[in-house]
Amino acid sequence: MSSALHRKGIATSIAVVLMIIFLLIGLGVGYAVWGIRKPVAPEVKPGLSGDVNVVYLCPLTGALSTYGENNKAAAELAAKEVNEWLAARGAEWKFKLIVEDTATDPATCLSKLKAWHGKGVLFFIGPMSSSEVKEIKEYADANKLLVISPSSTSPALSIAGDFIFRYCPDDTIQGPGIARLMWDAGVKHVIPTWRGDAWGDGLHDATKDAYVKLGGTWHDDLGVRYDPALTDFPAQAASLKDAVEKLLADGVPKEEIGILAISFEEICPYMEDASEYPILSEVKWFGSDGTCLLPTLVEHEVAGSFAAKVKFTNTIFAPGVSPKFQHVTEYCKRTLGREPDSYAYNSYDIVWTLAIAFDIVDAYDTEKVRAVLPKVVENYFGASGWFQLNENGDRAFADYNLWTVTEDPTTGEIKWTQVGVYVGAEDRIEWIVPIYE
Repeated sequence: MSSALHRKGIATSIAVVLMIIFLLIGLGVGYAVWGIRKPVAPEVKPGLSGDVNVVYLCPLTGALSTYGENNKAAAELAAKEVNEWLAARGAEWKFKLIVEDTATDPATCLSKLKAWHGKGVLFFIGPMSSSEVKEIKEYADANKLLVISPSSTSPALSIAGDFIFRYCPDDTIQGPGIARLMWDAGVKHVIPTWRGDAWGDGLHDATKDAYVKLGGTWHDDLGVRYDPALTDFPAQAASLKDAVEKLLADGVPKEEIGILAISFEEICPYMEDASEYPILSEVKWFGSDGTCLLPTLVEHEVAGSFAAKVKFTNTIFAPGVSPKFQHVTEYCKRTLGREPDSYAYNSYDIVWTLAIAFDIVDAYDTEKVRAVLPKVVENYFGASGWFQLNENGDRAFADYNLWTVTEDPTTGEIKWTQVGVYVGAEDRIEWIVPIYE
């Protein structure tokens, strides 16, 4: 064999040996990798299971505590019925309603929202006041937390594309209703007094705009904007007295003067202080959904009597009357001893529509729920009636019931009496009991 052939044979043998070595190494590595690979986890079925947490930021204390109690009761009734429905269907998840007291305080509300978000909660019912909604809005939007309020009405919070829904109309609808009420009552000059917060300012502006268009005179120069933290109102009552006396001195007839009080439960001490001035009981007083149907007002010995004397008439959005409406009404009467405010029916409907949306998307996902919720609402007939959400996520239309504090001439009982309905689409009032004739 030549040396060239010899060298070629050696090279071939080396190549074969190397191939065998590399093959063995490859098998060894592959075996090692196979040996340390984690076992495949069993397939997890997607979808909801266990408790699905929803926190109700509810004012159980503070200036809206009575409304908070009403809305809590209605929401708990709905949650109970939702879970009965889910159990009957064999669903693997349960609606868990957690109620947190916000004390009707924006800072407290934000603190509790953040705390529950830290625990993984993404869905919130409430809060009830516009000041609280305003306080939490930036954080909720930034973190994609879905918030559904039964009663926030400030027009400033009507914003498309955010994570805030409101199952009540904003005050661009209520404002014209109050304006029409005062105008039809023969009032040509209005002295306003209002809470200096997002809700009070918004309703003040909406009512003023509508009232001026009717031809009335709005006296902001004589009006009283007050700190929502106040609990006594001697200075404010004195200012209203001075305002009425000025208009009378200017030749305005007493029957053409009205006072609009945009308040919450502080209306009780406010009217108690106002009762110290006889002239303030000789003009008409009007209110809004913030004071309508408050049991604390008619139960107050001094403020209740004053409210009846001035025919204190209030607006509140009118839920559709139906068997479901009556069902919630009777439940609240049994558990609380009183009929609830209109917003309690919204709270009931929020729980149900949210549960239906969960069931449709089968996920604890705020963006998915937000996408389907308007259609769910549109096809749902609830305790508050049938309604739609507008492009800003608010209730698109509503009428308003009119309630007046009255005194029974026989028994002397001070109570709330429904006296009419404001038909929003037609800007007119249908009187049940004409009280300003």
